Amino acid sequence: MQTPFLETLEIDEESLARESDFLARCRVHGIVWPAGAGESKSLSFRERMQFSETVAKAAKGRVTVLIGVHGANKFEAMEYARHAEKIGADGLHALGPTDDTTDQEILTDYFQSIASVSKLPMCIQVSNAGMTTDFLLRLADRIPSLRILKLESGNVPHEVTKVLRQRNRLLIPSTGGGAMNLIHEMERGSGGTMAGAGFADIQAEIWDLFHSGKKQEARALFAKFLPSAVLERRSTFVLQKEILRRRGVFRTVVMRNTRRFPLDAADLKELDEIMEALRPHFRVA
Repeated sequence: MQTPFLETLEIDEESLARESDFLARCRVHGIVWPAGAGESKSLSFRERMQFSETVAKAAKGRVTVLIGVHGANKFEAMEYARHAEKIGADGLHALGPTDDTTDQEILTDYFQSIASVSKLPMCIQVSNAGMTTDFLLRLADRIPSLRILKLESGNVPHEVTKVLRQRNRLLIPSTGGGAMNLIHEMERGSGGTMAGAGFADIQAEIWDLFHSGKKQEARALFAKFLPSAVLERRSTFVLQKEILRRRGVFRTVVMRNTRRFPLDAADLKELDEIMEALRPHFRVA
């Protein structure tokens, strides 16, 4: 999920709840807030505690909800984890500490501490060079609640294969990268992808087609979707906010860490073409 802001830079709670509802109606299989795409580093402790409840309440009973529990240190992260369980989340989504330490001893203690205060299943996302796939596989032996490894570094499709070959109990390799390699990853057995919210219904449809045996249809739709993932690589997550604005979910495209809108007229024209090609496939009008 992206985090919507008002022009005042306050979180737009109405749009955030509408995003949860939008994603449920897109028939995605799960939602995550906040993670990197949700600008979590710009959010305060109070905001994360308050608005995680908004997200969970809007989606409860309709779609799996993972709440982001990463923090500046293990004590802050533990508070987020306790709160996620209290508000009825279905799982925890954890990046490394916000100081981006690569010390694997510190990282191990940090993630074990999060798991110690909640029985909810956990997804851990690679967020720095210390969090290799091999490290996550070792960590899974220490944390029984660890279920999903979100792979983001190296040759991600190859890392998917590594997890599936080397795991000694059930672990789900998931990916990101704007779903740019979605078809290739699914062919390898990936258990999911976590991309931006703007075209979530398209990504869910690609997934559903592929896994129902309609691989050629999945590839044809992926070919229409792919230019958006390419455009996002150059324009950052503001592209997702622009898509959500156009689809009636967000009111603004404001980001806290910049006041510069990086999309120029040619970028917006490209997005016009992408949306025109994808519109017949929208699950949500």
